[in-house]
Amino acid sequence: MPRERAASGLERTARLLDLVPYISSHQGISVKELGEVFHTSENHLVEDLTTLWMCGLPGYTPLELMEISFESGYVTIQNAQTLQRPRALSKDEALSLILGLNALHDQVSTENPSVALEINALINKLSNVVGSSITSRISNTDEVSASIRSTLIDAISRRQRIEITYHSIARDSVTTRTILPLDSQINNEVEYILAFCEHSHSHRTFRLDRILSARISQTPMIEKSLNEMSDEIGKLTTTISISSRHRDVNEILNIQIPAGDVSGSFQVNIEVFSQDWLTRAVMSLGGAATVSQPLAASVAQRASKALLGYKI
Repeated sequence: MPRERAASGLERTARLLDLVPYISSHQGISVKELGEVFHTSENHLVEDLTTLWMCGLPGYTPLELMEISFESGYVTIQNAQTLQRPRALSKDEALSLILGLNALHDQVSTENPSVALEINALINKLSNVVGSSITSRISNTDEVSASIRSTLIDAISRRQRIEITYHSIARDSVTTRTILPLDSQINNEVEYILAFCEHSHSHRTFRLDRILSARISQTPMIEKSLNEMSDEIGKLTTTISISSRHRDVNEILNIQIPAGDVSGSFQVNIEVFSQDWLTRAVMSLGGAATVSQPLAASVAQRASKALLGYKI
C-alpha cells in the first residue's frame, strides 16, 4: 500500500484554520466524514485535531484553549469563538488581488469578453473587503481610455496621422504632437505606441496611459521622408563622473560599474535623447554624479532655481 504524501507546512496550516469554522458549524461530524471533506486520511486528521487542542487565546491555560472532543469518533468543538469564522482576506491581500485582476482585465477585455465579465465579478466581491471608494481609485490608476486605444490602433492599420496630447515625464510637461503611429507593444505590463513624431522629427515611443487625448490630424503631411527626418536628430553624448551611490547611479542611469571601481570614482560616456531628463536624473543623485559642459551649466542653473524656492 503506497504511503500517503505528507502535507506541507502551508497546506496543514491552511487546513487547521479551515477546520475550526467547519467543525463549529458541523458539530458531531464523524472523523471519517471530516477526513473526506478535507481530502486527508483519518490519521492525519487526528494529528490536526490533536494540534488544535493546544490552540486558543494568549495565556494558553485550560480557560483560553479550545475544547475539542473526538475520542468517540465524532468531533465537537467549544470555546473557539475567535477562530470559528472562515478565513478572510486582509485589506492588503485584497488590494494586491484587485491590482492583478485589473491588469488581467485590460489584457483580455477585447479578446475574451466572457472572461472579462468573470474578472469583473471577482473584483466586485473583493471590493466588499477594501471598500468601493478605494477600489475606484485603484481601477482608475493609469487607466487607458478605450477610445484613445481604439483610435491609435486603427491609425496603425490605416497609416493615419494622429494629433495627441501627451504628458512627458522626462520634461514634466504636457505637449501637443502630431504622430504617425507605426506599431504597438507591451513591455512589463505597460502599453506603448511606436510612432514617428513630427514635433521632434524622429521616431519616438509613447506610453499609452500618458496619452491624454488622440484625434485624426487634419494638417497636411510634412513632405520629408521618415528616414530624412530621423537623420536630423542625433543622440546627446556627455561624460558623467561617478563618486558614490553606485547602486543608485546604476538604477537611474543604467550605467554598469566597471570592475574594481565598486567604492572608487570613475567616468563614463553615455548617450541620451533628452537633456531635460538627464539634468533631472543627475540632480536626483545629490552630488554623487556630475556631468561635463554644457550640461553642467544646465544642472547648476536648475539647482539654483530649486534652492530659491526654500528662501523666505
